[in-house]
Amino acid sequence: MLSREEIRARRRKKKQQQRLTMILISAGVALIAFAIIMLPSIQRALTPLQEFTIPAPNPRPMADGNAMGDPEAPVTIIEFTSFGCVHCGDFAQGTGERLTEEYVSNGQVYFVARGVGSLIGNSLTQRAEEAAYCAADQNKYWEYHDIIFANQSLLFSSGLTHINNYLNAFAEALGLDTDTFSECLDNHVHQDQVKKDERDARAAGVSGTPSFLINGILLEGNQPYRDFQAMIEEALP
Repeated sequence: MLSREEIRARRRKKKQQQRLTMILISAGVALIAFAIIMLPSIQRALTPLQEFTIPAPNPRPMADGNAMGDPEAPVTIIEFTSFGCVHCGDFAQGTGERLTEEYVSNGQVYFVARGVGSLIGNSLTQRAEEAAYCAADQNKYWEYHDIIFANQSLLFSSGLTHINNYLNAFAEALGLDTDTFSECLDNHVHQDQVKKDERDARAAGVSGTPSFLINGILLEGNQPYRDFQAMIEEALP
């Protein structure tokens, strides 16, 4: 027959085993929850990036955030663009460059690029718009604008899970402060600006991209250079 002391000892041992079991169960639950939370990040980290294009430097005259040129210029062009839009990329690498050379650089045109949010875009293009504004915080909007358009197919076929990897890789390739950029992007610092762009695009009657307000007059589509030239020349004093 067990003594009282032995019975007490067995009870203490049983309680200790029960506490240890509860601690192990709690730790296991915490580890599982942590793994579930971290799984997307782990998947992104383990997914290798494909090679992407770094376009040649293309400095814009009097670049200031997402604008370029003289703010006092007689003609203001506001572009409503979408980084996932092929026609927008064609404009940026064609007519847009010619307008910059012939009108922005000589102080006749002030040019501002804005997005359209969810008006025509989607969650991927909105994310890219936020990223471009994060780059603008470091005065690298136009460089970031160029690298997105140079890698449109790659970027927008990657899916929402992996797009952040590319957006951060673009920032690193352009020499941005990557910690500052990532913090800006992860915290959706410019989400309100993207929403404002969308509201303004709606108010302007935009129904497709690219669209342009040339001194307040709407021109839709990647129209031939001569159409832009005619409207600019008519607006010049």
